[in-house]
Amino acid sequence: MTHQELIDKGVEWLSNNKNHCYRSPVILTELRSHSRETPDIMGMNPNLSTVIECKTTLDDFRADLKKSHRSQTPGMGNFRFYLCPKDIIPVPLVPYGWGLLYCEPTRISIRKQPQSHYEGVREEEYHILYSVVHRVTMRGLMEEIKKPLM
Repeated sequence: MTHQELIDKGVEWLSNNKNHCYRSPVILTELRSHSRETPDIMGMNPNLSTVIECKTTLDDFRADLKKSHRSQTPGMGNFRFYLCPKDIIPVPLVPYGWGLLYCEPTRISIRKQPQSHYEGVREEEYHILYSVVHRVTMRGLMEEIKKPLM
């Protein structure tokens, strides 16, 4: 399974997850900004955010754990998950507070529930939101988004 296939499946899971509080109507993928972090998937609803990091191999996961922003708190996401093909990442290796999702051919299953994170999350997420609004403004679309939704 490729990284992009994991992202596509993670987006689908996050947008349709009606049984958990992770359901997100706004989902961004690999959006670069001035933030220290570029999440593979970031979903937002009016009350919380969910970050999903997609890993295709155990070596990729181990490399991700060594990133400087992983050891710094706070990070992004009220809820944080790793998503990988089934059995790639063993549950005991997943850092405290993070959840683990296994991607199988027809479904995604939660192997480890994440802890909720609320301390300082908004500062890093502000950079992502600013980047989106800046792009909308620079493309002359601000007047379009000011129109009421029908």
